[in-house]
Amino acid sequence: MILRRLSQSLKEQNWTAIWIEFVLLVAGVFLGIQVSNWNAARADDVRAQAYLARIEDNLKVDLQSIQRREVFWRQVIDYGNAAIRYAETGELVDGSAGKTVLAFYQASQLWPWVTNDTAYQELSNGGELGLIKDGNFRETLTKYYSEGAGTDLDYILSQQPEYRKIVRGLTPVVVSNQVWANCWKLPNAYEQYLLDCESPISEAEAQVVLDNYLKDPKLLSELRFWNSSQEIALKLVANNKLALTAMLKQLEKERAKRASAMHCARV
Repeated sequence: MILRRLSQSLKEQNWTAIWIEFVLLVAGVFLGIQVSNWNAARADDVRAQAYLARIEDNLKVDLQSIQRREVFWRQVIDYGNAAIRYAETGELVDGSAGKTVLAFYQASQLWPWVTNDTAYQELSNGGELGLIKDGNFRETLTKYYSEGAGTDLDYILSQQPEYRKIVRGLTPVVVSNQVWANCWKLPNAYEQYLLDCESPISEAEAQVVLDNYLKDPKLLSELRFWNSSQEIALKLVANNKLALTAMLKQLEKERAKRASAMHCARV
């Protein structure tokens, strides 16, 4: 309609009307662009908040899974240290050959860990990391997923240690069956624990097993190597825990800031 009026005014050479119609036309176009940009920015903000909420959930899962693995890895290391102490000094665990066999076996346990990065990977693969407006947080997040402990831990823990193959190959089936039935607990897919339990064999039979362990020329060195690998794993995830805690606090502040801004806008 504005264009028709502008055309009519041009024919009539009504310059005042032409000017008014032109200003209205430009203003209309400008406002249309602004509204479109505002709607696009608002849609991006909604998507960004949804991604940040998912990233926060991923980070919380990472923190929880690290805490569980710290407990598990420390149990494995303690069993390993007890087995090494017997190999080096002859000191039995609690004076029991059966418990010492259990220590050798439990020292072979592993529980790999990788980051839960589904939301970040969607953003990154879609070329939409720019949705996260805070450049510092975006950089911190990128470093966490690309340079954090996950890659190193995957290398350290994903490969089956040679010690695990050796000791399980030398352990009687009756003992390994007892371990999986009564000395290990898997409440769900996200938790597992090592438990103390009774030996299914006599002390004399357990001593024979221990003697066979130490006859293997590689067992002790591989156990030392595996124990040190798990110690390294604990140190690596300690750094990840610091990064996770800092990022979760930052996200909490951003959420509080956004809630305050929305409240002020409503008022």
